Amino acid sequence: MIINLFDLESKFSGNLPEDIEGYYSSGARDEITLKRNRSIFNEYEILPKFLRDVSHVDTSISVLDLKIDSPILLAPVAMQQMAHPDGEVGTALAAKKFNTIMTHSTISNFGINDVGPLHNKLFFQLYFSKDREFTKQMLQNCKQLDYKAIVFTVDAPRLGTRERDERNSFKMPDNLKLGNFIGTKFEDFNKIENYEGSSMSIHSDHLFDPTLTFDVIGWIKETSKLPVLVKGILRPDDAQKAISSGADGIIISNHGGRQLDTAVPTLKQIEPIRKQVGNQTLIIVDGGIRRGTDILKCIALGANAVQIGRPILWGLNYAGQEGIELVLNIINNEFTESMILSGCRNIQEIDRDLVVKR
Repeated sequence: MIINLFDLESKFSGNLPEDIEGYYSSGARDEITLKRNRSIFNEYEILPKFLRDVSHVDTSISVLDLKIDSPILLAPVAMQQMAHPDGEVGTALAAKKFNTIMTHSTISNFGINDVGPLHNKLFFQLYFSKDREFTKQMLQNCKQLDYKAIVFTVDAPRLGTRERDERNSFKMPDNLKLGNFIGTKFEDFNKIENYEGSSMSIHSDHLFDPTLTFDVIGWIKETSKLPVLVKGILRPDDAQKAISSGADGIIISNHGGRQLDTAVPTLKQIEPIRKQVGNQTLIIVDGGIRRGTDILKCIALGANAVQIGRPILWGLNYAGQEGIELVLNIINNEFTESMILSGCRNIQEIDRDLVVKR
């Protein structure tokens, strides 16, 4: 019986080849940040309010003027067809059914030409290539295909080492393609022969640009003609620099614990970043969110919305698009329940005084 997201996770474990399951589930080095992203939620407790007439609860919000039914967004997740043939297509269709936003990864099996026409509330996650012309073309294609924003990932000047991937010599299965790279010089770089360890390290060698500074935010906005959210921010001063450089919002993220191990867990940084950038700045957070109460805590501490990542894969692997719909149904129901039981009739009533540090 599937009651919660952990039930889906338990079915996911052992249901895929070891190298693929390891790629999806692993964190960097000792995986300390991976674990802390989850455990920190237990350090905050809810102080509920009662007798508030919670007979009707409204979970809807607006993100960049897009009205969505709940503050639960689908984070960018790479190579989703390794989990199920539906891949990013199934994720986009599930997001459409639940009227929420999906962020489509640069490193996806289905490219923007496949996914873009499926849903009118898509963001595109950008890994900025050393080949600026390639990046320019992707950004312009996103605008033409009606993507609504660019999610610029800044915490990957190179890939952090995931030791499970190294031991497993992970590489994407030969029958799959990276949709956004088809027809480019990057099309087959993930399959270079005789590359020791994880072939994902090739991304650092051939794709990621370590020379970038905050100045590139303006170039991304000008090239794409779209709002830009900066993903991977953990420091309040970096958040302020991003906004001052033209960013339209911040995504607090440590890449699911997959980049710099022992980096601070994301929940801990919501309050200081909110204090730095003020109340009008859009803040989204991801990392370890598995329960409706997790979402309540994130919003109480100052986030406008959250993203879930790995649960997308658990749902996909379980039942394709229908599995993602199951994930969204479970987490939305839990969040609604947490609002009712804490006395919140809408998102605006989720105040800071609802959560106390243990």
